[in-house]
Amino acid sequence: MSRTAMLLSLLVVVAAPMGCNKKDKGSKNPDESAETDKDPMEELKGIPAAIQAEVDMVLQPITDVDVVIDKVTTMPERLGVDPKGLRAMASASLKDGTIAVNLDIAADAKAEIEGVLQTIKGIGVGLKETPQRAATATKNIVAQGAKAAALVAKLTAKYQAKLSSPFTKAEEKLKIQADLDMIVKLDADIKTTVGDAKNTVMSLPSKGTEALAKITAAFTAG
Repeated sequence: MSRTAMLLSLLVVVAAPMGCNKKDKGSKNPDESAETDKDPMEELKGIPAAIQAEVDMVLQPITDVDVVIDKVTTMPERLGVDPKGLRAMASASLKDGTIAVNLDIAADAKAEIEGVLQTIKGIGVGLKETPQRAATATKNIVAQGAKAAALVAKLTAKYQAKLSSPFTKAEEKLKIQADLDMIVKLDADIKTTVGDAKNTVMSLPSKGTEALAKITAAFTAG
């Protein structure tokens, strides 16, 4: 072998491991960095709560009206403040979000009033946005229903395949059948929940208008 051929052979032998090492260093399994998928069954179980959260987002300001009116009514005697002045502050918070407690009172009493005014401010925003919030909630509720349907189909196919497999043991089949029964029940319950939630949310814009009129009147009374 010539000297030139020998040198070329040595270069190939030396370069080959270096090339392999470089390739190994740069290659990664995508699954190593991917997040673990959520358990489809747990996702399905969580959908009713997600739907209820959508309803509560629209409903909460309406249900808070009576609570906050009662607080503004009882605070003057308990904290020793002027009822008319407190109602004026509450009205300002409701209308434009102003929170100003210009009273010579104890710090804890002032903090309590400011907290109530902050709540009233939030109620005002929520009541005025009821139509938009209801529309958004309805859309999200429908989306949750569609998600549930997809999860039911996925889980049903998965468990039925295991159930029909000749390699599945008898005791495991009992658990799989129980899971399938649970999926059927969850599917039915979620469909009912979706329908009820949509009906509730669609009725809230008119109730929001009524609640806004009620709280406005309560704080502007002489």
